[in-house]
Amino acid sequence: SGGITAILSLHGLFILILHHKLEYPQFYTSLYQLLHPRILYTKHRTRFLRLLSKSLVGNTMLPAYVIASFCKRLCRLALAGPPSGGLFALALTSNLLRKHGECACLIHRSGNAEDGLMEDVFVEDVDDLAQTRALESSLWELSALEKHYHPAISALAKSCGTEDDKTAMYDIEDFMAHTYKSLFDQERKRIEASGKGGKKSKVALTFQQPNDLFTENDIFAGMMKCS
Repeated sequence: SGGITAILSLHGLFILILHHKLEYPQFYTSLYQLLHPRILYTKHRTRFLRLLSKSLVGNTMLPAYVIASFCKRLCRLALAGPPSGGLFALALTSNLLRKHGECACLIHRSGNAEDGLMEDVFVEDVDDLAQTRALESSLWELSALEKHYHPAISALAKSCGTEDDKTAMYDIEDFMAHTYKSLFDQERKRIEASGKGGKKSKVALTFQQPNDLFTENDIFAGMMKCS
């Protein structure tokens, strides 16, 4: 049913699988079912994200269709979730693509010769990882994320899957604790640091300076002039 109980149960199973050789074939299916944008708004999201990262990155023997399914859902999560979750999803996707070269087709697959378009055959509504057809799809979501309003997500989406062998893997721990507040503070510090040399960064708040609180066609136009 999800929630902290499901996360704690999966974490316990992960420990038993890792250290005591327990066999539980449905572990990754259960983990996949919990990977939903709503998990990023819960107070126990860091625990889940850490479990997700350890389970996927720590196991190099996972089949390609499992990795492809998680990459697709992570990119969908980056599209629908908050920026803090999007950064984590893209960093983990990048690490998975570099660890599993057989999934590179998700990045390099192109559309038809006429218009460059391609039908996405990914089946999002199924929980059986073998039935998602993710390996036949592509990560077109990265192209959409390149136009994201947050510059860090845009930059990460552009580089995802294009890194060479010399590029270090992302430290996933750096992406787990991000919140709206931490991202705002990070950007504020960057702007303050850029202004210490005497050149202040200007942030555009509107395209045109308003002279009234209401538009010209509004019934209240002219009642509250801006000085």
